[in-house]
Amino acid sequence: MKAGINFRPAWSLNDPIWFVRLCVSLPRDTNVNEATVYFRCRMTYDFLMRWLWYFEYMQARIKVAHPHRVVELTTGRMDPKMPLGQEFIDYRRVTLIKSRNRKLDKLLNTPFNDDLFGFKSSEVNERISRLRDEIAALERGEVTFPVLPDYVNTVRKWI
Repeated sequence: MKAGINFRPAWSLNDPIWFVRLCVSLPRDTNVNEATVYFRCRMTYDFLMRWLWYFEYMQARIKVAHPHRVVELTTGRMDPKMPLGQEFIDYRRVTLIKSRNRKLDKLLNTPFNDDLFGFKSSEVNERISRLRDEIAALERGEVTFPVLPDYVNTVRKWI
């Protein structure tokens, strides 16, 4: 290896990129989760290993309370660049506003042949008003889309 070349790994154990997820599903559909009972992300590996006993304990408590269900504990590494929570809301809002504005411009600038009873023009006007309402709601700060949470804790409901 040549002198002066710095080799740096893509990630280390000290990076907050680890997650824990507890899911409950029915025995016949183990591939489909009925509910995510606990989810926590952006933990260091050290923190995850120190608290792994507690996550396993929560898994056992839920299994005792619901013996006919499959309770799955998943730990792993996640993409550190993935936006979650408020970061996701801000990113998604900007993307949706741009998308809705493009659709609105396309509707306004594309000529259409109206039919005899005016159904086509009323449909286009309805779509334009719906897009304008969506854009206004997004600019007001309303969340009109599903959000990826960065923390879920409904263990009490399942114990």
